Amino acid sequence: MKLLAVVTLLTAFLMIDVTHVRSMGNQDDTTSNPAKKDFADGKSAVYSGRFETAIRLLKKVVAQEPKNADAHNYIGFSYRKIGKLDLAASSYKQVFSINPDHKGALEYQGELFLKLGNLSGANENLAKLEKLCPSTCKELAELKRAIADFTATHGDRKGT
Repeated sequence: MKLLAVVTLLTAFLMIDVTHVRSMGNQDDTTSNPAKKDFADGKSAVYSGRFETAIRLLKKVVAQEPKNADAHNYIGFSYRKIGKLDLAASSYKQVFSINPDHKGALEYQGELFLKLGNLSGANENLAKLEKLCPSTCKELAELKRAIADFTATHGDRKGT
């Protein structure tokens, strides 16, 4: 029984140490605990279609972490989904000021361009994603699909 207790304690100690080593240099670990929770809850709200809640939670994150590109991206996504397109565009610009190669924002901004009838803007984002994802990535595949759907419905208009 004592051996089992020693092994359990040793295992727990090693796991804590391994977790600490893994977390070194991980950007998410610089996030404060309230911001981590708000980000996780905000992301969950996005995925469940509760966009107003997501915006509220994610705005709390960017108030604490103004350079959190992912939070700005999800805010933009949520604004786009509720039809606040100017605010969505502004959020994506904020993402690109932090990370010009943010694949998620390139996809979502491309979809915003399509919603605005701007096929050429969506194609520009597609070209950027093709450079960032030479083989393929989820964002590239999604934007290609959105562009194909748009052109099937609207023809090959250049847009604005």
